[in-house]
Amino acid sequence: MSKERAHDLAQQCTELARGGNDFPNIWTTMLKRHPLVDGIPQSKIVGGHAVLEIRLITGERLLFDGDARRFSLG
Repeated sequence: MSKERAHDLAQQCTELARGGNDFPNIWTTMLKRHPLVDGIPQSKIVGGHAVLEIRLITGERLLFDGDARRFSLG
């Protein structure tokens, strides 16, 4: 699985979040059984605020910033 696929996943999830979906819905409908996902969400503090972190099989982490309603790779 390539880095491009992980980037695409982050972009798709961001579009869902900005379209009004909350994190539990995105987790249940898209991420929970996605082949790139390797773990459950964990709360982390990044840059002074809380984010949810999900490990990916690529070794990257998918980060969700609830304030910005944005997913990124870490």
